[in-house]
Amino acid sequence: MLELTIGIVGATGVVGQTAFDILADDFSGFKVKKLKMYASRSSAGKVFNFRNTKVTIEEIHLDSMLECDALLFATDAAISQEYIPKLAEKGILCIDKSSAFRAHPDVPLVVPEVNGHTLSYEKIAKFPVIASPNCCTIPLVMVLKALDEEFSLKRAIVSTYQSVSGAGKPGVETLTEESQSFFVNQDLTCGKSDVFPKSIAFNVMPFVAGILENGDTDEEAKIIAETRKILEKTNLPLAATSVRVPTFVGHGESVTLEFKNKVTTKHVKEILAKFAGLRVIDESSKLEEDDFELFVTPREAHGKDEVYVSRIRTTDVFENGLSLWIVSDNLRKGAALNAIQVINHCALNGTIISLKRK
Repeated sequence: MLELTIGIVGATGVVGQTAFDILADDFSGFKVKKLKMYASRSSAGKVFNFRNTKVTIEEIHLDSMLECDALLFATDAAISQEYIPKLAEKGILCIDKSSAFRAHPDVPLVVPEVNGHTLSYEKIAKFPVIASPNCCTIPLVMVLKALDEEFSLKRAIVSTYQSVSGAGKPGVETLTEESQSFFVNQDLTCGKSDVFPKSIAFNVMPFVAGILENGDTDEEAKIIAETRKILEKTNLPLAATSVRVPTFVGHGESVTLEFKNKVTTKHVKEILAKFAGLRVIDESSKLEEDDFELFVTPREAHGKDEVYVSRIRTTDVFENGLSLWIVSDNLRKGAALNAIQVINHCALNGTIISLKRK
């Protein structure tokens, strides 16, 4: 097992803090020898306890980051664009959660369970940067990959129900403040906040990021483009509608699919249950320790690593149609955990060792 110096850039944000918690555990390929945490000047100097060791937040600085074996960037795209190319030039593995490099032709967009083969040293040696997909794309492609291999996917329609933590701490704070205001003032006026274009408390809005010229939002465009790239299906017909909902953590996705081959719910459940990282929840999957009954909600997925699939049923809207419901913790598998699993994969397959020798 490798002992690595790991850096978290954007360590005080919701994804950075989730990564901090996850890294306290050892993985199959590595454990953290030293953790370095980076944030803005206003957060520099704050101290965290990591595995009985004090870690002080540092202001983002290239010389310090060069001491790391791998870095997780959980910050905005501008920071990633400024620092990642300089680190990559020195052979340091960078996993970026922002959208800065997702469309870059030389940067793999990776969910390890789906396309971990792209993480070989030969493929990333020249530019050791890995993009981590959108928090809704990750669970979606896991399900699509599993089913495509068996039934041959023809098209997909997805509606997402995205929690406010997808907008970071400001999103969480806005929902908290608006909810408190309602109970104090009984005011449900649909105003505007610094984070959302309309009030989010006790409301839903079909708007996640800006609207593009074709009518899609930026979020919807990301889901479509990233899914096609990861599955290597450039022309896959895919429609997405992204909805912000007043939940704190956990994203849900309502998905309808068409396949070339005949599908049955029994066969679909069998295929999904065998796929790493997926868990099927229905009337036959009850466990005493987490009895989800017939379906899983975002609140139940909070803090868990699995991607849950329920409400699986065939539909006659397509000849070989299938509808299902997906839920996952957007801060864990949708963000921090996926990035850390990339590091683990690169530790297991020798990529990190090869980069260190470069």
